[in-house]
Amino acid sequence: MQSVSDTARGVGDHANGQVRNFLDNVEDLTRALKDVDTPDIAKVRAKVKIALAAAKSALTDTATQLRGQAQQVGQRTDTFVRANPWQVIGIAALVGLAVGIFASRRYD
Repeated sequence: MQSVSDTARGVGDHANGQVRNFLDNVEDLTRALKDVDTPDIAKVRAKVKIALAAAKSALTDTATQLRGQAQQVGQRTDTFVRANPWQVIGIAALVGLAVGIFASRRYD
């Protein structure tokens, strides 16, 4: 069974990959426009390069921050479960009972 941190890491990696793919496509577009020598295109290309650098930096910072937060949540949860095993079992039993009741009503 996958842990919470593994799942969070997988989701973060997928989102990170999608954003990086988008940024790579924008870079490809700016490279394709490098042969166009109009002043307006040169200004736009310079702005896009600056924005891409900022976006990549922000993406890296955000991914690092989210990964750290997910690990902290996982550690806190683990600590709580180890310190209060009977409370966790009780809560899980109540949730299971509630799900069972709602599931049985749905099929009646």
